[in-house]
Amino acid sequence: MTLCHSHHRYFTENPLAFAGWLEITLGAGHLELLTEKMRGRLKMTQPVRNEIAKHYREEVRKKEQNPDYVIVSYN
Repeated sequence: MTLCHSHHRYFTENPLAFAGWLEITLGAGHLELLTEKMRGRLKMTQPVRNEIAKHYREEVRKKEQNPDYVIVSYN
């Protein structure tokens, strides 16, 4: 999550507020998926890296074409 300096500092000092903000911003389901991913391990091979890079290049291209497009994270 990218934040400005003041929000980064605030949420660093208030982790419960950050968790609440994430749940409101991303939704409970998305936050649960991120938590599962955080606790898991993904063996990173070059083909997997290439696939992830391709995914995000396509997502950025969609965002550039349509500023209202919401970038979808790699699953």
